[in-house]
Amino acid sequence: MTLQGNGSPTRTVVLGGGGTVGVAWQTGLLTGLRDAGVDLAGASAIVGTSAGSLVGALLSSGRDVTDALAVLAEVGKKLDFDSLGAGSQSFLDASRQAVFAADPQQALRAIGSAAQEASTTLTEDDYLGLLEILDGVAWPAGFRCTAIDTGTGELVVWSQASGVPLLHAVAASCVVPMLFPTVTINGNRYMDGGIVNHLNAAAAPPSDVLVVVSCLPLGAQEGGADSNRSASTIKADAEIAQLRETTRLVAMEPDFSDIETPIKMLDPETAGRALHIGKHQAEHEAAAIRAAWDF
Repeated sequence: MTLQGNGSPTRTVVLGGGGTVGVAWQTGLLTGLRDAGVDLAGASAIVGTSAGSLVGALLSSGRDVTDALAVLAEVGKKLDFDSLGAGSQSFLDASRQAVFAADPQQALRAIGSAAQEASTTLTEDDYLGLLEILDGVAWPAGFRCTAIDTGTGELVVWSQASGVPLLHAVAASCVVPMLFPTVTINGNRYMDGGIVNHLNAAAAPPSDVLVVVSCLPLGAQEGGADSNRSASTIKADAEIAQLRETTRLVAMEPDFSDIETPIKMLDPETAGRALHIGKHQAEHEAAAIRAAWDF
């Protein structure tokens, strides 16, 4: 393999979206891998979308990713089970609307407009308060996160050079439309970066090794308009297939076979189980990840 630079191979981690369940599963997986001697915090770059932006911000800043569990606890205090269930459905509906639209960006603008006008339980300040663990944290070198500009429908990718506060960028990346308020950054409003593509792996810089951590199944089935599977997986699957042609890529996805489907990705009870599933999976996948990481 030809290295991207002169010397050590470059390694990038992509952490995908997946609600509170995804945050918990990624937290369990990453801590389990670390305990097994595979610390992905040493990546040259980390790209996060939605749930993955929170976990990625902690991982890349040298914080313990289990700090993300405190955020989940705060979400559970502020929002009841019915609201979270409605939020899960809202995301699926938005994803289908955008992915299957003749003009996805126009659809995203319509979703963004509705999200701005929605009456949400939390104010923008309340919502930002859920992520106070990131307040004042400097933007980590190599970290990138994604969001959708509600005015243009375009995907934005923020990095250290963007000059955007880490707290606001991560909060924007996690805005489930109609559940959370859109986030204001430099006069523009933003929402969840995973509506059309829950991974956005193409936002990663060229790398010798690409580790993709997907909270949703990869290539498991077609996501039709009536599917309980997020339509955002269609774009993600195509993207991964293309990247495999040019990059040493290893992908991890959750084994939720013991959880009754359809899974609501904002269900706090499922999140608790997902944490332990992630830790258990790490025990079985550490060797394969180490082999790719240390090639």
